[in-house]
Amino acid sequence: MSVETFIVQLHDPLTTNKVEALTKAVVLRGGRIELVANKGAFVVSIDHVFSDELRAMPIVKLIGGVGIRKRSVPLIKKRIETT
Repeated sequence: MSVETFIVQLHDPLTTNKVEALTKAVVLRGGRIELVANKGAFVVSIDHVFSDELRAMPIVKLIGGVGIRKRSVPLIKKRIETT
């Protein structure tokens, strides 16, 4: 059981019932809604075994894996002189 991040696109027209159905499906399977974009796109984190269940939902137009890479932050060092 490994949690993966997916982008989910819903069929048009976007309705409150469709959003609610997707939200319930994700939360009931122990997942999280990470991001909601415009025009029915969602980024969800869910166990990979449930991705086929989401894909089979009639309201889902597209589901695909998302790779989120770590960003490296440069280390800034400043020498402090003591007097």
